[in-house]
Amino acid sequence: MSQFKTRIERNNYIREQKKEKRISRAKKSAPLLGTAMILAPAAISINSVKVNAAEVGQTQNQSAFIEQLGASAMQVSASNDLYASIMVAQALVETGFGSSSLSSAPYYNLFGVKEYSGGPSVTMSTQEYLNGQWVTMNEPFAVYGSYSESFQAHASLLRSSYYAGAWKSHTNSYQDAAVYLTGRYATDPGYAGKLISLIQTYGLTRFDTPGAGTAVESTDQGQTQQTASNGSEATQTSGQSYTVQSGDSFWGIAEKFGISVDQLMADNGWTSATTIMPGETITI
Repeated sequence: MSQFKTRIERNNYIREQKKEKRISRAKKSAPLLGTAMILAPAAISINSVKVNAAEVGQTQNQSAFIEQLGASAMQVSASNDLYASIMVAQALVETGFGSSSLSSAPYYNLFGVKEYSGGPSVTMSTQEYLNGQWVTMNEPFAVYGSYSESFQAHASLLRSSYYAGAWKSHTNSYQDAAVYLTGRYATDPGYAGKLISLIQTYGLTRFDTPGAGTAVESTDQGQTQQTASNGSEATQTSGQSYTVQSGDSFWGIAEKFGISVDQLMADNGWTSATTIMPGETITI
C-alpha cells in the first residue's frame, strides 16, 4: 500500500497513465492492441454489446466472490472480536472485487501481505511510490491455502493494540470501526466512506450476525467443515429440493439449510459465474 493511496487506486492510476500514452501513439500509427480498454472510440461503440455482456458476467462473479469471503470472514471475526463486514469490505477494496491475480487460487492473498520471513511466497511485480515517483519492483507476497487463512492473518494484524479502536468491544457499530481504520490502516482520507458504502450496498452486515450457521470455506482438497450446531440439521435436510425465492442468495440458502456456500455450489454443479433465478429448483 502506498503512502497516499490504496493498492487498487494506485494500480488504476498507473493504468490510466499508460492508457493515455497508448492513445497518443495510436494517432500516428495503427497499433496492435491487447484489450478493449485502449481501443479507438469507433471500435468501442462497435463492441458495446460484448462489453455489456462482460459486465453482467462480472456482476455474477462479484456476487459469488462476496459470498465466499463472507463465509470465511464470519468464522475468523467471531473469535477475534472483529466485524466480518469490515474485513470483507477491506478485501473487496484491496483486490478490486477479486480481480487481482494475487487474491485468486493458488495464492489466496486478499490483503497484499508481503512475506519476508521465509514462509510460502510468490514473487510478483508491484508499483511502489518512492522518492516522489512510481517504481516497479519485484516483491515476495505471502501465499495462503485458503481465504480463511488470509483472513486469519489479517485478523492477527487487526488484533494488535494499534487497531484496538476497530474491535467490536470498543465500538458501537461497524461505522466506528471504519472511521478508526482511516489514517491507521489506510492513509486515504476517503477510506471509511468506501468501506461503509460497500457494506451498505452489498448488505455485508449479515456476516456480522453471531452463529449464522455458515460453514468454513472449503480447503484446497475440496473438503468442507460444518459447524457443530448445524450438523444434525444438515443431515435432516440433505437430498431435498428447494425452489429459489425472490431475494435469495447463495449465502442465504446455505444458511437456511445449515451447509456451506461451497457445498451448495458443488451439489448443484455451479461455478462462480452461476446466477440463480426465482422459481428455479435446486438440490440441497
